[in-house]
Amino acid sequence: MSDKYFQLKISADSQVNDLVVGFLSDVGAEGFVEEGTGLSCYFSEDKWNPAFESDVREFLESLKAQGKIELFDVGVTTIRNQDWNKQWEESIVPVEVTENIVIKPSWKEYVGPAKIVIEIDPKMSFGTGHHETTRMMVQELEHYIKGNERVLDVGTGTGVLAIAAIKLGAELCVAVDNDSWSIGNSRENIERNGVAGKIRLVKGEIESVQEDEFDIVAANLNRNTLIYIREDLYRKCKNGGILLLAGVLTADEKDVSGYYGQVGFKLVETRREAEWSALVLSK
Repeated sequence: MSDKYFQLKISADSQVNDLVVGFLSDVGAEGFVEEGTGLSCYFSEDKWNPAFESDVREFLESLKAQGKIELFDVGVTTIRNQDWNKQWEESIVPVEVTENIVIKPSWKEYVGPAKIVIEIDPKMSFGTGHHETTRMMVQELEHYIKGNERVLDVGTGTGVLAIAAIKLGAELCVAVDNDSWSIGNSRENIERNGVAGKIRLVKGEIESVQEDEFDIVAANLNRNTLIYIREDLYRKCKNGGILLLAGVLTADEKDVSGYYGQVGFKLVETRREAEWSALVLSK
């Protein structure tokens, strides 16, 4: 384990954290901590490249040109490993997603009215309930799961949506992700919550999922990926089934729903929080 880390701190006047995470995950960022519309990204000493700062500035300039942000700032700080761990762990606290559901890390206690407690150790990733997209997806799952549904979770990450689906009463959830690290982390979280017997993890793309005819399909990704896989999601959703989408900026919601309308989905409702939208569609 590295003794020294580099903190790349990014702030913007609009919420684009998911886009930045996607960009930096490809170049070796090992952890992320959200701070409102700001984001701290962490690199171990052996994975840090000074060019990352200018690369991020160039990426943010492209978002500015697209009208997604107007102002941004980027800075780099060198920190000790123990400071990084402490800062991150202190930032993750239990989140009451609804009156009935709370998401918490294993190192924090929860005392409150929620009946469903989901314990997630995110290991420096999203899926803790702090991000608007995660909260909205859990809220939609709570609304649409009545009992015994078959659920597909596309891009499962920490496994939080799959775990929530089972704890809410779904019969089965297939959770797919193309990232080995996410599969490992989600497996640990699934076992921690005692739902391993009802969740099947799949490493790969949607085509790797053998089952079809899901009652509910959930995909918390990003705009471009959601548009690209729309036909795959249509095939996996049964007639009369529900599709839940998140990771969509409010400014893009009409664009995304339009693409899904082209393949046969109908928009049922939209949930919004901050700069983000969650779309509910039916087949």
